[in-house]
Amino acid sequence: KDIVEGLTSVMARLPVDNKMYFNNMAEMLKPLAEVLASAADAKRVMDEDLHKRVCESLDLIAQAFMVLPERNGNQEHTARLLQKLKPVLDRTMARFLQDDQLMERVCRCWKYGIRASKQYFKPMIFPLLKCLSDLFPKYPHSSFLYIVCVCVNEFGAEKDCQKLLQAAYEMFTKHGMSKLTSEKAYEEHPDIVGDYYDMQKRYLFHCPQIVFNSDLLENVFQCALVGIGVGHRDACTMLMKFFATFIKMGFELRKNPEMFPNSAKALDMLGKIMNKYGYDLTLGLLEGVARRLPFSRIQFCVEVIENLTRCCSPMSKEWFGRALRNFPATEYPSHEQLLQELFKERPERQEMNSRAVKDVVKNFAKAVRAKIR
Repeated sequence: KDIVEGLTSVMARLPVDNKMYFNNMAEMLKPLAEVLASAADAKRVMDEDLHKRVCESLDLIAQAFMVLPERNGNQEHTARLLQKLKPVLDRTMARFLQDDQLMERVCRCWKYGIRASKQYFKPMIFPLLKCLSDLFPKYPHSSFLYIVCVCVNEFGAEKDCQKLLQAAYEMFTKHGMSKLTSEKAYEEHPDIVGDYYDMQKRYLFHCPQIVFNSDLLENVFQCALVGIGVGHRDACTMLMKFFATFIKMGFELRKNPEMFPNSAKALDMLGKIMNKYGYDLTLGLLEGVARRLPFSRIQFCVEVIENLTRCCSPMSKEWFGRALRNFPATEYPSHEQLLQELFKERPERQEMNSRAVKDVVKNFAKAVRAKIR
């Protein structure tokens, strides 16, 4: 590892137009690629020793791309190296698809390769995402979803990548929903939950027009409601961040409909979704806070509650009032005190006091849980 890091760092500092950079990097990666090719093409079952060597080879390839200094000249060479490695990485994925460790390591190679090659990776976006999309239904690795996240982060603002990213959104949104059809599925696959809603959140942040103009939008929201009580830390975190970002970006679009062209359809769909499911979301949040979620997870719900009260009032005040009827009366805070704190009047530009909201929500949770016990 240290040798690869040192050699990569030295070679990356060669003059940009020096052919030695590409040739030497290719020579350094060649024996690592040969290990992968030999394992992928072998007819025998991979033994422990070979598995270890494949893991080490993938780790070293990822390490080489990870430590490359950011220089414009290097990025084009790095993309060429990735293009050269792609066939053996594809064969490795196809052969060892059911091996979680190897798939995660292959995806680390892609992650650091994408970041190191930046704009020069664009021609490979579709072939890579198409390959991952074909493999995901056979064996749903969450790391495949994370590679989509990396692509959205790097290329979400690029106009010439929008069609590719839209196609990827449609493919992987359908894949994710097909795996998350019940509360049990959410509990059994927290890694998929985490990366799936991280993907949704990043699309909302970097290219909201793709999400808000998708015919899948309502289905995504329904799917998220199914898992609103998931207790796994990372899964709960990302699911709540999705809800919070969805509400916030929808609010921003209502304020600035010129955010992207032809936003009227998106605004209409957003209104329908919140009118139809706003109460269900509110009740699900309060159920989680007061009954279902581990107490340490309550903090993840607070941002969603804040955004509901800030971005969806006065409708959200009615949702909270109705939802509270499903819980026993409490002394501190009373239902009235909770509503008062959540919907306290503030100057237009003043942010909500997150600490105060978090405290009153946690106190409500304690009060209800004490009554239930």
